[in-house]
Amino acid sequence: MESRHKILVLDDESGWLNLCRDFLAQLPGKPEILTVSSGMRALSLLDAQTFQVLLCDLRMPRMDGMQVLSIVRRRFPELRTVVLTGSVEEDFRSRAYALGVDMFWLKSDVQQNQQVFLECIESLLGGVDGGDSRDVHGKNLLDVIQMESALRNSSVLHITSGWRVAQVWMKDGELVDARAEGADGEAAFWRLLKWKGATFESLPAEPAHVRTITKSLDAILLESAQTVRKAGSPTLAQEEEETAFVARLTQVAYEGAEFVVTVPAKNVDVVKGWGIRDADRLAAWVRQAEKAAQRLGEKYNAGPLTHIAGHNPERHVLLMPGNGRTFVIGWPPEADPRHLFDRSKKLADAWAS
Repeated sequence: MESRHKILVLDDESGWLNLCRDFLAQLPGKPEILTVSSGMRALSLLDAQTFQVLLCDLRMPRMDGMQVLSIVRRRFPELRTVVLTGSVEEDFRSRAYALGVDMFWLKSDVQQNQQVFLECIESLLGGVDGGDSRDVHGKNLLDVIQMESALRNSSVLHITSGWRVAQVWMKDGELVDARAEGADGEAAFWRLLKWKGATFESLPAEPAHVRTITKSLDAILLESAQTVRKAGSPTLAQEEEETAFVARLTQVAYEGAEFVVTVPAKNVDVVKGWGIRDADRLAAWVRQAEKAAQRLGEKYNAGPLTHIAGHNPERHVLLMPGNGRTFVIGWPPEADPRHLFDRSKKLADAWAS
């Protein structure tokens, strides 16, 4: 008897976990569905058992979804991942795709389009065992187009590369339309050719979609092949930067920090925050706190400012200035304050490198 596929659902809302369990139970393959409410518990289960798909919320206390996904990408590269979130901010979508997720769904869309959602999850499960699913993960764009053409398929190809997302529409094996980087039609298709390391997913067809590409597929593929041969590989630096970012997130997760924010000395520069919603508001407070601390240091000849530590019932916070920016690290209230300076310095050094 073949063992059933397993799906793990991670969310801190018990009501949503129950809802997910109910409609995932409708999947034709009847997978085993397990639910957890914390990131640490999810990682523990993934270590102990083999799962095919992880459905993950983003905003959760202690360890949020981005932390979990960054660790999963390193430790469980074969696991298919789906974000289920109520957060509509586009930044969350781009960051999730940068971490290599297969799908990004808003909870409201799942409830309104349950059948489409279930078909997408079933396609991920089918892609795991080489079944009838037309999951096209790991191929390049021309390979995918040729495969869809040879099979005379009708589908919508969902394509992700880092933070970028695109769609290509196929009907009876012919290229119908494309959308990428704000462009449509053939212009979008040409932009897609420059993408490297993309992930592809075949979704249900949209027969009524308007055709904007009128050239024959043979002509498109011929021009595409010529373009690909001429194209360079400008994404090496991007891939290295992405790898470094994931490594930093993984270290933050294992250290147990709640958030990291980098505050530049100049107000015109961009504040970068991870694990916190309103980084700009925090940055304004940080700048005021630094000025107050520097005035006190000058008054009492205390020497240069090395760090500022504070706490309230909700968390500990450390500010660590250096190299034109200040690192702000938040820790849970139960963290031992005696070790937070060394742990914060370790994280600040990692994010500065």
